[in-house]
Amino acid sequence: MSGIAFKDGDWIEETRKAWALNDRGALLGDGLIETMRVVRGQVLRFDRHMERLSRSCADLGLPGPKDAEGIAGLIAELVAENALKDAVVRLTLTAGPGPRGLDRPDEIIPSLALSAAPFTPPPAQYRLALSEIRRSPASIAARYKTLSYMDNLQARRQARGAGADMALLLDTRGNLSGGDCANLFWTRGEEVFTPDLRCGVLAGTVRAEILDSIPVEAGNHELGELMQADAVFVTNAAIGAVPVVSLDGVPLGSGELPPRIAALFA
Repeated sequence: MSGIAFKDGDWIEETRKAWALNDRGALLGDGLIETMRVVRGQVLRFDRHMERLSRSCADLGLPGPKDAEGIAGLIAELVAENALKDAVVRLTLTAGPGPRGLDRPDEIIPSLALSAAPFTPPPAQYRLALSEIRRSPASIAARYKTLSYMDNLQARRQARGAGADMALLLDTRGNLSGGDCANLFWTRGEEVFTPDLRCGVLAGTVRAEILDSIPVEAGNHELGELMQADAVFVTNAAIGAVPVVSLDGVPLGSGELPPRIAALFA
């Protein structure tokens, strides 16, 4: 039996959900997503997800969610309908239907969908491969969680072909940016580092939690600094924090999470 999804006010079988042929999200990638981890019916860092979604909608000219409590209730119902205790929920917000071409209609009627999948634990460690794809600090697709994921998809495909789990991307200036679906951190001694948002970095919700919890130096960093790190790890809403063990087959750091990072996700 297929799962249950929510779309535009209706509960439907997931295999039957469909986007309108003129939906701008499907045709042009004109929309945003939020990927959220749900544990025992509760969305981790829900407020951070809604704040980011609202901010992104405002910046990109999309109608934002007006009822965060209502969305939280729908997610709880969605997870219950699918009989899931631990899940990953995707919220997809598009600019809705529109005419052919780039211009949005005068009145945007957004489309909102929620779908849930069982949580699959991440690997104990990640192996990275350096991607030839570079992120532009000026790119909307790099700085916002949009539907335009082609760079990340291609980077992941190439990394898998190289025997790695995830791609590591630099920005167009050669600075460290992050993983194909994750933020990047590393430690040297007692110091913790991460690329600045101006390096084509998505403002991840787990990244924000770490920055609010411990001192972290966010800045422009070169690849060589990563090779000298004591520990390297990647973060996103689904996996939390996972250590990195190698880059292009070369060992990186200890292959373990620093204790104070692990304590944040205990």
